[in-house]
Amino acid sequence: HNEDSFLVDANLQLFVVADGMGGHAAGEVASQNASRIVREVILREKDALDNFCESDGGEGRQAILRLLESSVQQACSSIYGMGQADDAKRGMGTTLDALLLLGNRGFIAHVGDSRVYLQRQGVLHQLTEDHSLMNELRKRGRLSDEQIAGLQNKNAITRAVGVYESVDVDTLDFDLLNGDRFL
Repeated sequence: HNEDSFLVDANLQLFVVADGMGGHAAGEVASQNASRIVREVILREKDALDNFCESDGGEGRQAILRLLESSVQQACSSIYGMGQADDAKRGMGTTLDALLLLGNRGFIAHVGDSRVYLQRQGVLHQLTEDHSLMNELRKRGRLSDEQIAGLQNKNAITRAVGVYESVDVDTLDFDLLNGDRFL
């Protein structure tokens, strides 16, 4: 069954993709709740989003990044709590990518091994970095690509929303140009 979830809120210009952890308890519950909670938290701050669009300062960008991170943390805590309250859901989790477009800026919150790509002027750029065992081993120079290819569980993710009460969230912001497309 499908454990993925996505959310598109055209009014907020918010786009979320969550991939429930396959083989784990209630991955579809985790992904659906993560998408919903991220939207709810961001929607509560609609005035701050509107204010950001009217001004363009570094402090405002940091506030939006903190809001995105907070939305993911709140989703993480809530999903973890659901798992603790129901043995059938214990250990459920999801990856999550949220893209928020405000004026001429893009903002991303990222956890897991789903990816966000930017297509700009015909060139595809990977904006997020996988939180996977394979990628961690590669980054640390511990194993060669050939050694990694032979590993079992090499695609295991090292970060997920809901498995623990909190999670380390990658955030980034960037300029938007006319014609930018996201995958």
